[in-house]
Amino acid sequence: MNEAILTKPSLAYMIKEFVVKTSLFAFGVTFEIVSKYSEELKKEIADWEDGRVFSLGLMNNGPAMSIKKEGDHVVFLGMGHKNPKLTIFFKNVEGALLVFTGQIGSHMAFIDHRANCHGNLAEAVQTARAMNVVQKYLMPGFILNKTFKAPPTFTFSQLLLKAWVMALLTPYMVISLFK
Repeated sequence: MNEAILTKPSLAYMIKEFVVKTSLFAFGVTFEIVSKYSEELKKEIADWEDGRVFSLGLMNNGPAMSIKKEGDHVVFLGMGHKNPKLTIFFKNVEGALLVFTGQIGSHMAFIDHRANCHGNLAEAVQTARAMNVVQKYLMPGFILNKTFKAPPTFTFSQLLLKAWVMALLTPYMVISLFK
């Protein structure tokens, strides 16, 4: 008789999954904040159709987050897949951790086959460009220098916006917990 052996995940795996879940949550909240205040991101998402839902997460029912375009910005829909038109999946928790801890850039995750997308490829490229703008405001400079092919430069107003995003992140995350 061939029965599947159910094993409890290790503590190390549960910690990694928690870090990924928390990172996805922070990224989704940051995406919403930056879309409200950054002209650069507003330009990136201007051509997205209203109502487009995008999801980012782990394969095999792992943690995920979803955002939706509404008007000239995006709204964080919360954790989980919320009927996305486009989904970007990390194949495993280790691949996601490399990106969320700033060890590799998202482009390297795709090159190394650690991530894939389900949906329209043109929309995936648009989404990747928008995610890079969000990353620019979320990650510290020393990580951006390592994860971007060409590290982003900031104008003075963009540096002020980055400080504003950081100031709003925790309150927005708390509010998002109760949505």
